[in-house]
Amino acid sequence: MKVAVIAGTPIDTEFGENILKEAGYKDIIGIAVSNNPVEQTIFQAASDEYKELHINKILLSLKNKSCSNLFVYCNSLSGAVDFKKLAKKNAINVVTPLNVYEDMANKFNKVAVLAANAQGLAGIEKVMMTKNPNLVFIGFTFLEMVKSIEKKEDISKIARDFKFKELTELIELYKVEKIILGCTHFPYIEKELAKYTNIDILNPAKYMLTKLKER
Repeated sequence: MKVAVIAGTPIDTEFGENILKEAGYKDIIGIAVSNNPVEQTIFQAASDEYKELHINKILLSLKNKSCSNLFVYCNSLSGAVDFKKLAKKNAINVVTPLNVYEDMANKFNKVAVLAANAQGLAGIEKVMMTKNPNLVFIGFTFLEMVKSIEKKEDISKIARDFKFKELTELIELYKVEKIILGCTHFPYIEKELAKYTNIDILNPAKYMLTKLKER
């Protein structure tokens, strides 16, 4: 099965490709919308018309390559573009992290979400709160940490720079049931973050793979 991975930057596109390769997929097309996290944030802040036109061109090019499966490995991009609308328009199977959060929303009463930027955070909040209006949603954004991950800096250095000890202590004060990795860069630091807390961490990637297979 041919699958295209689209993400905000070349690095998270690479992360998405690696996840698919580990799952046994071989025919993979990688597409980065922007060159870096700042460019991607600017793209996400553009008009809906501009974003849809740009993504629609990508979907048309995939159809021309006989690819009907799209793995959107970027949380903020998923929230900034109406992929459901474009998937229907182009008759293409699209899986995004938001599909996972929508399914998970009713399973929790209180969550902490780590996102790249406010746009990504808002997209996750919208889909989860729409599904579960009683959910207590606590959000944090870390675009600077995304930049460090893009450079593939040492994980222990990232933990020090971004105060994982203090961050997890703060999150624990809220007594959340789950820490959600609301950015597809953040599995890079998942194991390190887990050293500082006993709260379960939700990485949407494996659930996205399940959805891809189901569809």
